[in-house]
Amino acid sequence: MKHLKPAVLALALGMTGALAAQAQQLTYASGFPPGGPVNEGLKDFVAYVNDNSDMSMKLFELSLLDLKETPAGIRDGLADMGYVLMPYFPAEFAEANLAADLSMLSTSGTRGADPAIAMAGALTEYAMLHCPDCQAQFARENQVYLGSASTPDYVLLCTQPVRSVEDLKGKTFRAGASNFGRWAEHFGGTKVSIPGNEIYEAMSQGVVDCTMISAPELLNLQLIDVTKYITTGVPGGVFAGSGAANINRDTWAGLSGEQRSFLLKAAARNVADVSIRYNNAAKEALEESRKRGIEVIEPPQALLDASEAFVKDDVKVVAKQFSDTYGLSDVDAKMEVIAGLVDKWKEKGAGLEQNTDGLADLLWTEVFSKVDPETYGLN
Repeated sequence: MKHLKPAVLALALGMTGALAAQAQQLTYASGFPPGGPVNEGLKDFVAYVNDNSDMSMKLFELSLLDLKETPAGIRDGLADMGYVLMPYFPAEFAEANLAADLSMLSTSGTRGADPAIAMAGALTEYAMLHCPDCQAQFARENQVYLGSASTPDYVLLCTQPVRSVEDLKGKTFRAGASNFGRWAEHFGGTKVSIPGNEIYEAMSQGVVDCTMISAPELLNLQLIDVTKYITTGVPGGVFAGSGAANINRDTWAGLSGEQRSFLLKAAARNVADVSIRYNNAAKEALEESRKRGIEVIEPPQALLDASEAFVKDDVKVVAKQFSDTYGLSDVDAKMEVIAGLVDKWKEKGAGLEQNTDGLADLLWTEVFSKVDPETYGLN
């Protein structure tokens, strides 16, 4: 091999050092506007990385990529990390979306931990430890998955009151995921798929009568200005299909094993922090709505029972859809694992709804510590 001249060798070594430094300066793209539980939690995540590691990270709040642009932006290296809403991309993330589509299990059956806590733990454990097919899909998108945060349970934000099963008929509902769309259609409504950034306009212009979403979005997306009635308890379920800190696979590979180990620890805390912030924000948003004169409707038992019956029957629909439409294999076995994990995290997460450190430690012990930072996401 030819020997490099000293000047050339110095230049080559300098470039290598620059690339290593660049790999440690991470950009995080959030498609949410400033404020709200996601971005406030992400600020803690960024500060934790900056204060406790040799890496630096900068958060871009709706200034680098929006929610629809984020997966491709991470894949192509426009951002190192981002908050990926997987149900917005049903085919690309079909394996993880199978678990996300079963989120109504967190609000049905035996109650335990708050739904946000139970589903965040269940989906994170499933995708990281029990679903090699999930990992293969993340790899195809040039991403490494680092856990799912979850919203609180979904409610109805409406321009017209919903007090009964009959009130659901004929209304147009914004649905952010397919299970919520099926719920609306089951009760005689029409589903409309609209990104979160466009809900305000859709409600203000009468494109939709109701939005199925978690209560914090009343303030995060200013939906409180266009909402006249809120019905709690239905449709239930949560939006847990987030990649709360998905990272570009090339960036991940360029980090040292020690750095990857640190990010796994930080990611466990991120899942806990964002989920708990979301949970608390729901209570605050409902209280603010009452102060502004918005009627908060407690649903009658007949409506709750009808919704519970839908969830039980919908499990079969989920299985058929993911098998026929998305070509997933062994769907019944996968769903059995997911249901078991929801039950596990209902029990394990109970009492940790206000304990970020405790939930982060539990996530670390049960999930994140069980992957090898030398090989995770790189096989």
